[in-house]
Parts: sequence; structure tokens; C-alpha cells
Amino acid sequence: MNKIALAAAVAAVLVGTTGVASAQTAPAPAAPAAPSLGAVLAATPGLSVTGYVAGSYTYFDTSSTLLRAYDNKTNGFSANQAAATVSYLPSSGFGAVASVIAGNDAKVLNGNNSTFYLNNAFVQYANGGLTLMGGKFSSLAGYETTNPTSDSTVSRSILFWDMEPGALTGLRASYAVSPALTVIGGVNNGWVSPQPSNTSKTIELGLTGSPSSLFSYTADYYRGQSPLFGGSTNGVLQLLDLVGTFNVNSALTLAANVDLLSKDDVPLASGGTGTGKANGLALYATYALTDQFALAARGEYVDDKDGMVSGTNGTANKLKELTLAVNYTPVKNVKLSAEVRQDKSDTAIFTKKDGTPTTKQSSVELMAVYSF
Repeated sequence: MNKIALAAAVAAVLVGTTGVASAQTAPAPAAPAAPSLGAVLAATPGLSVTGYVAGSYTYFDTSSTLLRAYDNKTNGFSANQAAATVSYLPSSGFGAVASVIAGNDAKVLNGNNSTFYLNNAFVQYANGGLTLMGGKFSSLAGYETTNPTSDSTVSRSILFWDMEPGALTGLRASYAVSPALTVIGGVNNGWVSPQPSNTSKTIELGLTGSPSSLFSYTADYYRGQSPLFGGSTNGVLQLLDLVGTFNVNSALTLAANVDLLSKDDVPLASGGTGTGKANGLALYATYALTDQFALAARGEYVDDKDGMVSGTNGTANKLKELTLAVNYTPVKNVKLSAEVRQDKSDTAIFTKKDGTPTTKQSSVELMAVYSF
């Protein structure tokens, strides 16, 4: 019996020792894997991360690219934009947006050699029909945008680049009365940065809405002191901008953009100084031939009564522009575009490659855009 008891005790000790050793040598549990971006987005309604990369080739028959936005090469390739946007805009409560652009277009927007541009950076609060925004955001003006995935042409219009404000820094409030009417008001630092130290703020007023699935509109007004368009650096600049979009059917879209621009204390075509004026009209048509191919056309007319837009301050001028484009979408995230464009002026503001002044400027442009 003693031998049996002793054997049982030894066995118990050995089993216990083995269990302790096994516990000591067992690997530690793996750390939980970090959630993927897709999982974070799915778990956070309203959060999105989007972006695109765009490159182009441009050829001009002139030695300059006058009146153009991002086309600053007369014969060459450009890495236009690599852009990313992080957006969290819930239908109620606080949200924010940050959008950064890198590339050639960023240099143009900065007005220097910096290849990074903060296009949007604002905080938003929404409650019912009321939305408040503070920071840097796009203006209400115009039919076109800085984003090449949104436009049906490669180049930007004269109205977009030479008559309308782009990104604004300030405060904006909007109230959605109904789907057909949203009322907007705001105050910002003006159309350019940095502003002259002694200029006042620019006010922003707007109406926008979609009365039906066939029609949408925006009407906005800006007023404030500005150094733009010549004359006094503190002259009062005003813009009335009207945009209407008509979805004729699933294939055809028509749009019109009207700009009425004025500035005080500029040289007048009639002599002396006073309130200079320029009126512009841009018409758009986009037709989808198939799911992959679409045609686009844009025509513009600017009555530059005192030369503010043309850069001929004190001399009246009329500008005309016609653009024809084709867009091909081989897969969902890729857009390939080609366009031909001609600008005309009453006065010889363009320059041929041999240095001779001319009233015409023609270009061919190609662009590829990948979005994610």
C-alpha cells in the first residue's frame, strides 16, 4: 500500500510540473489586428476617403497660355494633380473636410513654386435644415470645379478662372427651406490671399436648389474690397453669378453660367476712372453616346467693357471661346479626355510663337485621370 501511495504522489507531482512548464512555454496570444480602412469606413457612416491622380499634355499655337487656368505649358506634359480628400459629414452634428492637392495645379493655385495646396479645410455643424461651416471651402460661383473628375472638358472656362472666386476662407451658413430652395450667407477674406491689410471682408449671399430632377440652379452674389482686376487695390469688387443645369434626359445635359462683374476705381474705356464692368456667358452641352463615350461642348462670350478681364485696363475688348471634347471611360475609375479649343479677342492680346501679336489662340489637350 505504501508503494502504491508513493507512486500516486510522484505521478501527481510530475503531472503538475508538466502543466506549469507548458503554461510557461505557451506563446502569448497575438495582438488584435488593426482594422482595415474599409472596416473603419463601414463602421463610421459619413466618413469617406477619396482622391485622384491627373496628368495632361497641352499644345498651343501661341507662345503663352493667356486666360487659362492650369494650362501653363505651350508644348509639354504636366503632372496636374494628385489629390486626396478626407470627409466626415454626418447628417446631424459636427463634421469636417480636408482636401490637399499636389502637383502643377497646386503651383498655379498658390501663385508660387509650392507643389502643395490646401483646397478645403473646414469644420461643419448640421442640425435639421441648418448647416454652419468655418474654414476654407469652395465658392458658390460657377459651373466648373478644380476637380478634373467633375468636368467634361480638359481646360477651364474664362469665367471660372478670370471672373469667379475659387476657394474662400471664412464662415458660411445655409438653411434648406425645401429641396427647391436653400438660402446661404457668409463672410470671408476675399478672393485672393494674402489680402491687403486695409481691405474689408467680402460678403457672400446665395440661393440654390433643385425644383425637379430636370433642373437645378445656383444664384450667388459677392461684394468686397479687392486688389484684383487693376485699379485701386481697395476698390470694391462685385460679382453676380447665375448657374442653371438642365437634365434633358439620361444622355443629354445642358447648362448655362452668367457672370456680371464690376469694380470701382479702375481705368474706364470712356476715359478717367470709375466703375468698370464685364459681363460673361458660358454655355455647356454634354451628351453620352454610350456608357463609356461622351461628347462635350462649351462656348463663351465675355463683353469686357473696360478691359478688366483681358488685362487691357481702360480699353474695351470682347472675348470668345469654343471648346469641343470627347471623354472615354474604359473602366469605372479611369477617364481619358481630349479637347480642341480656340480663344478669340477683339484686340491682339495673344502672341504667336514668332513674337507677333495675334487675336487668336488655339490649343489641343489630352488628359488621363484615375480616381479612387
